[in-house]
Amino acid sequence: MPLLTVTALSKRFGGLNAVEAVDMHVDEGELVALIGPNGAGKTTLFNLLTGVTAPTSGSVTLTVDGKPVSLLNRAPYQVAKLGLARTFQNIRLFARLTVRENIQAAMTHRYHENFLATVLRLPAYYKKEALVGGWTDALLEAFDLTAVADLAAANLPYGTQRRVEIARAVATQPKLIFLDEPAAGMNPEETAALTALIQRLRSEFHLTVVLIEHDMSLVMKLAERIYVLEHGKVIAHGTPTEIQQNQAVITAYLGGGVHA
Repeated sequence: MPLLTVTALSKRFGGLNAVEAVDMHVDEGELVALIGPNGAGKTTLFNLLTGVTAPTSGSVTLTVDGKPVSLLNRAPYQVAKLGLARTFQNIRLFARLTVRENIQAAMTHRYHENFLATVLRLPAYYKKEALVGGWTDALLEAFDLTAVADLAAANLPYGTQRRVEIARAVATQPKLIFLDEPAAGMNPEETAALTALIQRLRSEFHLTVVLIEHDMSLVMKLAERIYVLEHGKVIAHGTPTEIQQNQAVITAYLGGGVHA
């Protein structure tokens, strides 16, 4: 059973079909890319899958403990509780909070506050604090953020902010993570570091990854399968090699070729 199954998913805004009858699946442990030009419907599709936007029709299911669970009609926080996290095309950190605080803010649905235990400083309070602190420190180290842990997010370089955003998504302890154009605005050195980081999401954190990205060298290096969108429709699906050889994709999107 796939980890994520999308069937005939559509979204209409008035007379515009932003996403039309999309079928796709993501297996556990895969890294799948979603590509296409600006306006193809990629981010709208992410919004549909993560509860930000309600679909017009279709279905989305996530496999939880071996059983398919519908993601429709669920708020983003409910989708996150089920194990699906995401980043955004435009970084959405809490600018005035520190890196540490940004990461800890993502843990609230995993470690609930108990009012009585907090006020009376009961053992449950200290246990929760230890869990949050330990997981935060582990993420700071894993994402090379320890040195900037107590700096405000707004004061960090762009590439570091991206790392914080991905670390914050991982802090929710997801099964599946969606990355929306994580390399946008990065220089070649930052992109290379990001590529290694995404590979570590799978090897060290055992996450399944779905990636929207315009950097084709990054996509071809990382993705096992690729879906291509045009005007909200999937026009091609296959391995990087198959996509490289798909003439419709080459002509319509990639300017004459894809280079690994």
